[in-house]
Amino acid sequence: MGEEVGGRLRRLRAERGLTQRELAEPHYTAAYVSSVETGARTPSGDAVRHFAARLGVDTGELLGVTSPRDDVRLDLDIAATATDFLAGTGSAPKMRRLARRAEKIGRDRQAGLAWLWLARFAEGDARARPVAAAEAALADDVPPYRELAAALRANVLIYRGEPHHAMHLLRTALDASLGRHPHPVLLLTLHAYLADGRLRLGENAQAAHHAGEALRLARGGGEILAELAENQRRLAESYLGEGRLADAVTAVSALHDLLHERALRPVLARCLFARALNRRADDPEGALADLRASRAAAPDHTVALELADVCRELGRLDDAAALLSEATEAIPEDSPLSASLTFQQGSLALARGDLEAAEARFAHAIDVAALHDTRGVLAASVDKAGELLRDQGRFEEAADLLRHGLLLLGAEEDVPR
Repeated sequence: MGEEVGGRLRRLRAERGLTQRELAEPHYTAAYVSSVETGARTPSGDAVRHFAARLGVDTGELLGVTSPRDDVRLDLDIAATATDFLAGTGSAPKMRRLARRAEKIGRDRQAGLAWLWLARFAEGDARARPVAAAEAALADDVPPYRELAAALRANVLIYRGEPHHAMHLLRTALDASLGRHPHPVLLLTLHAYLADGRLRLGENAQAAHHAGEALRLARGGGEILAELAENQRRLAESYLGEGRLADAVTAVSALHDLLHERALRPVLARCLFARALNRRADDPEGALADLRASRAAAPDHTVALELADVCRELGRLDDAAALLSEATEAIPEDSPLSASLTFQQGSLALARGDLEAAEARFAHAIDVAALHDTRGVLAASVDKAGELLRDQGRFEEAADLLRHGLLLLGAEEDVPR
């Protein structure tokens, strides 16, 4: 025991830049401190209290008992590992060890936060287990922490094909938070996940509402959040070194909020996409800006295709062509998005007056859309191709195309000519 206390005493003294004499005075000698640090002597209770006071820690930290300082250090360790996750270099085993360590010493909140980070960066079915562990750890915590787990649970439900259940869970959590615990990061999280879920359900107006709320609460892009988080980390470390534990706790709490917000960047990119869809009719330039910001935050083929379409509508044909060229390289032929890509290539050819290329692209889009059962693209392709044929006076071909399209969409075989 004496050796363990001595090692902690030596480390804490060195962290504060104190000599053995400075630590000892006025009640003890440098020789006494040296004997304690080497493990030759076990300090008395009075000596432990004296050293703790001089070092700005509580006696529990010197004796190896968990202290508020240990809690802050654990929070900083979780934050450091979370930062690695955000940088793409995170270690799941390391974060799992931190979660287990927090559980072992009875720190449920820290355990829950560690499990939440593991859930965020797990994939598919592997996400369910850390979400359940986070829910268990945070079950008795205050809502801002407990309902962060609810947001990840909703994400699991969406993956399992239960989006309506997920939306109910998120809406319930949002109503409770607005009524009693309007924590900014929690509200941001819930609105962002609601926007993403509504968008997946095709409920674009509701998605745009939640997206607007989430974007209003967001504090900035990834770079500024990373800078703010690093500043808070340094501040927490500084306060901890100075023994200002209350200030360190406040700083580390703000650090975790910033890291959680950084983790939402892909979902906030979806929020920008949802808002763009809603703005497109009345504010195409605003929609264009949102789509560009969404694509910069989290590259997505669907966003790129929508951006190309808006560029085409605004007459920025070269921009549209460049986007479609990139999409052609990135989207596999067996992807359902290949139908949208082919349709947009036809629309661009039409905008450039290349009727032959447009006709060929629309015809191909019909085949690809039928293959992938993307009915919206199929209907739009039939409509555009038929309009193109009618404009050229090729009415019989247009009628045959329409009949073929209706059959592909599920009409009866006796569709009249």
